[in-house]
Amino acid sequence: MHKKQIGELFVVGYHGEAPSYDFLSFVEEWGIGGVIVFARNLENPENLRKNLKIIEEASGKEIFTAIDQEGGLVLRILNNGSLFPSAMGISATGDLQLCEDIYFAIGNEMQNFGLNFNLAPVLDINHKDNPGIGARSFGETPETVANFGVRAIKGLKKSGVMSCAKHFPGKGHAQVDSHLTLPIIPYSVERLESFELFPFIKAIESGVDAIMTSHVFFPAFEPCANLPATLSKNVLTNLIRNKYNYEGLIITDDLEMGAITERYGIANASELAFDAGADLLLICHTLTEQRLAAENLYKKAQNSKETSNRVIASLQRIEKMRTMIGTFPKTSFRQAELIDKHRDLIETVSEKSIKFLRYEKSAIPAGKDKKHLLFVLPMISALVKVEEEHESAGLAKLCSDFFTHSKQVIYNPTWSSREIINAVSVFNNSETQIIFFSYNSHIFRGQSEAIKTLSEGRDDFILAAIRNPYDLLEQQQVRTLAATFGFRTPAILALLRVLAGEKSFSCDGWPIRV
Repeated sequence: MHKKQIGELFVVGYHGEAPSYDFLSFVEEWGIGGVIVFARNLENPENLRKNLKIIEEASGKEIFTAIDQEGGLVLRILNNGSLFPSAMGISATGDLQLCEDIYFAIGNEMQNFGLNFNLAPVLDINHKDNPGIGARSFGETPETVANFGVRAIKGLKKSGVMSCAKHFPGKGHAQVDSHLTLPIIPYSVERLESFELFPFIKAIESGVDAIMTSHVFFPAFEPCANLPATLSKNVLTNLIRNKYNYEGLIITDDLEMGAITERYGIANASELAFDAGADLLLICHTLTEQRLAAENLYKKAQNSKETSNRVIASLQRIEKMRTMIGTFPKTSFRQAELIDKHRDLIETVSEKSIKFLRYEKSAIPAGKDKKHLLFVLPMISALVKVEEEHESAGLAKLCSDFFTHSKQVIYNPTWSSREIINAVSVFNNSETQIIFFSYNSHIFRGQSEAIKTLSEGRDDFILAAIRNPYDLLEQQQVRTLAATFGFRTPAILALLRVLAGEKSFSCDGWPIRV
């Protein structure tokens, strides 16, 4: 067993736009099989292909070049990339062909950057209490998630990019974030097989290239207390491989997440995940941990015939997949052309995804009967660790450019109701129509209470949920309620066009229970 055979099992992240000398030395020594790219590596996206080529040359083979390019909340290519809609925004259109078209477009832009492995789509069936999924999911029913997930996989496959169904066996009903600690989903086998697993079974039938594991404990599948699915042979081998006859790649979620590190060392977790049945071990951030994990698994493979045989089996699956992916694009960098090509598609999806739970006729077009129009806008900030940091300034500018006589008040999503109300009071009077953009107000009570106070006695008050739509469900007193399923520019512009009376909207076809 050689070091470079072990190295092929690892997909690792690096820091900075260009890989460091130490990182490249590690890649060369171990023949690392893949890298994962984040926004931190994309300061100048035009350099990414060059940097990935340098890493590939160090490895001595064609490597997997992975990214979380889900759309909506989770987009790594923010600079010089299209702002694709969220999964829930796509499913809100009710149009499966648009879903396939969006993921085909995502794959085309990935290819242009030299990326061949999208860690998407998310096939978790969401619950409103989940802190980390929300609009990343296609919806709340197995059928919706499965139908749109299969078309997303088809779109990526058409583009020549690998797809990955995540997070098996489904963590949409987890009530804590596995980036921080270990969630437990206590449902029965019967419930899990008919609900959580349904989209993954359909993805397997559709030929999904990879399945990503979840750092969640499922006692129905695993008798060992608090053992995450990622480390469970019952889940990875007995379920995915043996019961569902899956022949593609099994990749772990990031082994540096809190649900793993709070109980296991990363090197130990890598060994346990591999023994459980994983083919690819994902370590996203820390070079010392990546090196320790490789060294630890190498020692085990040298001393264990069973582990050595498992390495060979995984390498065969990896090699089979490697022959199916394209090489680095030989054409010139053409991102501006692709962004222009995809603009109409994204605009169409964004406009079709706008949903109103109900509306007051006097509220739209906004500002028609009032002297003043006031937008109450959140600072767009990362609320969960899977996100990149966001720029907030663009939201106010979009609103002021579209409604030139409007005012804008910016609030922090974590503020108390009193802080929000005080900020609004500077501009608030009887001649003011308020449009409040909420940002997970179903979690942040200050927002929720402020909305109740500010909307009292105002028939023309508009509440727009621009992150997760669940904000709307607790505001029964508000007469006009809208959801965008995301805060990216195309989604906000689509909403503003509706509020201006320029575009029609729908109250039907919600991807969640309303």
